Amino acid sequence: MRWRRFRVDGIEVGQEEVLLTGQTARHLATVLRMGRGEELVIVDGLGHEWVAEITSLASSGVRVKLLAQTGISNESPLDVTLALAFSRSEKMDQVVRQATELGATRVIGFRAARSQYGLGPTDSRKKRERWQKIAREALCQCRRQREPECEILSDIDQLLTWADRWTVSADGALKILAAEGEARKSLLDLQRRSPSCMNFLAVVGPEGGWTAEEAHRFDDNGFEGVRLGPRILRLETAATAMLASIQLLWGDLGVPGREAVPEDPPGERR
Repeated sequence: MRWRRFRVDGIEVGQEEVLLTGQTARHLATVLRMGRGEELVIVDGLGHEWVAEITSLASSGVRVKLLAQTGISNESPLDVTLALAFSRSEKMDQVVRQATELGATRVIGFRAARSQYGLGPTDSRKKRERWQKIAREALCQCRRQREPECEILSDIDQLLTWADRWTVSADGALKILAAEGEARKSLLDLQRRSPSCMNFLAVVGPEGGWTAEEAHRFDDNGFEGVRLGPRILRLETAATAMLASIQLLWGDLGVPGREAVPEDPPGERR
């Protein structure tokens, strides 16, 4: 049986019931046509999930009873931030979705010199809300428990400032820059040098590439320029390749014998 999953905010410790409202309730009741007594999974986006049972459906919403926490975690052991230079909206949306599926902790957007557009304060807020919505939907689809953070920064200056703060709090962190042909290192080279790293900031630039000034600034700020193979990759391909490679070399894609989480969440009913 494939369990339906729903993301719900603000679940408190010891809470026994949840009222689903708005689009979530409409989707459950009118699209999925779920009814009283049926079971589903509730995820809070903070690392917890529960088996729940529908107890009532009304105009005010769908009420469900939390039966038990599953104790399941499909989260990556790594803390991975993906920073992307702005590109066309549909490409960025695709990357946010794929980054969620690949276990990213957060996704940051920023304007590079050759980005196709920039965003003012209002548009930045709207973009962040859209990305967070996409991440929330992908969270339920890919069966994660923790929702990635989405953030919009204005330019490389802000990104480098953010990276400096992050480096202080991230022990043994690696800052990685996708740098096309000018890079001499690969991710495998970094893995051999730092096999136990758990914290990553991976930056992917615009399809026009980095300017010489940008490349120097990243280098001066301790970023490791790496190549992602001999071919030229589009932004969405490069971002996916970067994340998948990090998870393979350091994370849980390279763990042999890891069993798939069962479709039926375990746990005693309370």
